[in-house]
Amino acid sequence: MNGKQCISVVLGAFTLGAGLVGSADAAGNGKTQSPAYQSSIRVPDQANGERGEAARLASLAKIDATRAISAAQAKVSGTVLRVALDNENGNLVYSVEIKTATNEIQDVKVDAGNGAVLHVDAGGDEGEDED
Repeated sequence: MNGKQCISVVLGAFTLGAGLVGSADAAGNGKTQSPAYQSSIRVPDQANGERGEAARLASLAKIDATRAISAAQAKVSGTVLRVALDNENGNLVYSVEIKTATNEIQDVKVDAGNGAVLHVDAGGDEGEDED
């Protein structure tokens, strides 16, 4: 291999390696994005704290909490314990916690844009990241 070919191979390998590292970093260091679903309304992160974010989220939602509860109860029957409008990693969703007849807590994620049930988590708030 002459000098130019060697330099081309090294630069090509470096470029490929840098691209792979960047891709892994962009994908959360190889971890699956949580949540794995996407809502119809995307919300960028905001640095104004939860109080400012709550008002902003409410202005973006296209359905109200009553419709979100109806959608959640159509998927999981039981007693609603709590409903909150949340920014789940950029997804605007209602989190509807339902206690089932077997005393399990299910956290139903409802799209705040169209009322579709996106995901059901067993265990309510367990395992959720704090904002």
